[in-house]
Amino acid sequence: MDTLQVKAIIAGVCFGIWPILMNRGGLNGNVGSLVFAGIAMIFVLPFALSSLASVSNVKWLTVIIAGTIGGIGLLFFNGMLSKATAKTVSPLFVTMIVVQVAVPVIYHLIMGNSITLTKGAGFILAIIAGVLLSI
Repeated sequence: MDTLQVKAIIAGVCFGIWPILMNRGGLNGNVGSLVFAGIAMIFVLPFALSSLASVSNVKWLTVIIAGTIGGIGLLFFNGMLSKATAKTVSPLFVTMIVVQVAVPVIYHLIMGNSITLTKGAGFILAIIAGVLLSI
């Protein structure tokens, strides 16, 4: 296992845990989004400051659009988390992840790449798993 795979696993664990904790935190969706983004910014800031030299060739419009879409997603996601019960949060979270996985697959196809039989089967099985985990 290489370091990128380890980072992906750690990110997956963290992205799997924080929404469950946020759901239990009791904040409404908008305040929850603000608090989450603020705490995340405080945590990330020292690491970002050490890399500021890398912003010279940035495509700012793309970054602004990405941040806007991420912010909208965070508001909807935390809005869902604030209303979900302990019983419904996991199936809703699984639904979000299945949709999230579908987006890069569609992007992959739009960019002219083909899907192998193995990847296509994996994608279909992921959708089936998401449906079964959500009912």
